[in-house]
Amino acid sequence: MVNKYYQPYKPNLDFSGLDHIVVGSGIGGLTVATWLAKSGKKVAIFERHYVPGGFTHSFKRKDGFQWDVGVHYVGNMAADSSLRGFFDFLTDGKLEWEPMGEVYDVANIEGEEYIFKAGKENFRKQLITYFPKEEKALDAYLKLIAKTNKRASIFFFEKIFEPWFSKSVGWIFRKRYSKFSQKTTWEVLSELTKNQRLIAVLCAQCGNYGLSPKNSSFGAHAMVIGHFLEGGYYPIGGADQICEKTLAVFTAHGGKIFINADVTEIVTKNNRVQGINLGEKFIPCKSVISNIGVNNTFNYLLSEEDRKVCNFSLKNVQPASAHICLYLGLNKSSDALNLPKHNLWYYKHDDIDEIFDEATLENAPENFAYISFPSAKDPDWEIKNPGTATIQAISVGNMDWFEEFKDSNWMKRGEEYLKLKKHFEAEMLKILYKFFPQVEGTIVASEVSTPLSTENFTNYKNGEIYGLAHSAERFTLPFLRPKTKIKGLFLTGQDITLVGVAGAMLSGLLCATAILKFNSWKIFKEVKRSKNSGFGI
Repeated sequence: MVNKYYQPYKPNLDFSGLDHIVVGSGIGGLTVATWLAKSGKKVAIFERHYVPGGFTHSFKRKDGFQWDVGVHYVGNMAADSSLRGFFDFLTDGKLEWEPMGEVYDVANIEGEEYIFKAGKENFRKQLITYFPKEEKALDAYLKLIAKTNKRASIFFFEKIFEPWFSKSVGWIFRKRYSKFSQKTTWEVLSELTKNQRLIAVLCAQCGNYGLSPKNSSFGAHAMVIGHFLEGGYYPIGGADQICEKTLAVFTAHGGKIFINADVTEIVTKNNRVQGINLGEKFIPCKSVISNIGVNNTFNYLLSEEDRKVCNFSLKNVQPASAHICLYLGLNKSSDALNLPKHNLWYYKHDDIDEIFDEATLENAPENFAYISFPSAKDPDWEIKNPGTATIQAISVGNMDWFEEFKDSNWMKRGEEYLKLKKHFEAEMLKILYKFFPQVEGTIVASEVSTPLSTENFTNYKNGEIYGLAHSAERFTLPFLRPKTKIKGLFLTGQDITLVGVAGAMLSGLLCATAILKFNSWKIFKEVKRSKNSGFGI
């Protein structure tokens, strides 16, 4: 099927005169590409997948069901928020958002339910009803979230400083933020309270950044928690509308996007970017912007000499965790089944670190599950797909569990692999039916994705979806900046900033600013005309 916004890559197409090439079409790449295109630059995006969007894309099946692969909800999307202003700029205001309502998340820990309400004061009051003796700890926690995020905004903004300015001034911002980013979430919360259940509740959403309390940076925790304090939102029409609406604006300003375009090399000469190679096809440009993660960029697209120039090393930082997901299609509507808009975070007990650290393919769903109801969040679903609903149920995954199948091809991994997926499905359904028994008997479609599925489409070798682990070490890496030491090579995506749609979008904004420099403020003025814009996510 021909798409009006993108086309398959073919070597004989005209690629002449490009100012910028973006490798990868996730939201970070889409953001910087659109900003540059709106500034009059000639930009092309090359995407190895057969659909664009990265983790904002959705996949569809012939029976009409559609599921998101990475976006389950987004925070800070109120009409007057800064983040909403930037998305409105990217999409010319065509992307609409549906609030999830008063309750956006529910945690169930060892059979006890804890509700997360939208609005900081609502959140605070609700948690005090569960932990009346911990009011001081909760107040201190919320103040610490605000203080940490205020310093984080400056920390991330410093990433666009020129090297001389970063050395002379930037170190102050990095040092001030390190007070929070260099402690684990567990360390910080343990200083506030000794109540282990409260700590578990405050960390119940840790799946949003992919690390357990004793392994994650409190800086990452604070940014993600703060991002959702005012509630959750869902893109009307599904997560793929983020990409679709952005591409409409990007292409309207002359941008081109090519799918099935597997970039094999970023070509440099004398420490300057020359262009890219796709197999034997060389495409010249003035600069290359990589949106495929620093691991893939440096380890697979650049030479050893280039890596030495950049002084690049990830020896002390592991990739983020992987996951396994069950996708379900139902033959009754969300209303008929009384499916909620909020997400469910289930933990068998309150030692989240133990659950993550000791997870196996056999026990993962039994101990942890994240359950989301996309069709209930999207007011357009029932209009387009009457009498049906969708569910996604996720648990922690590990590429090592599928080691024997790593050399097999997608959709052709054999019966033993299918048996493992069926076992996961059966175990996850037990958890789903425990909380939502009304779903039993309505499932007419099901699929399971594993870390191998993620690796197939993203080339992330460990099947991770969050790039680099959000550990304390991540925030010390000096090369996680838009501008590299190779002239004309820039980086964008969640590795440069933070996990999620908002974090990746922010990285694209920073990258565009680093490229356009003073000219970028013309765009900021355009955004500010409709919104009170800022750098907070």
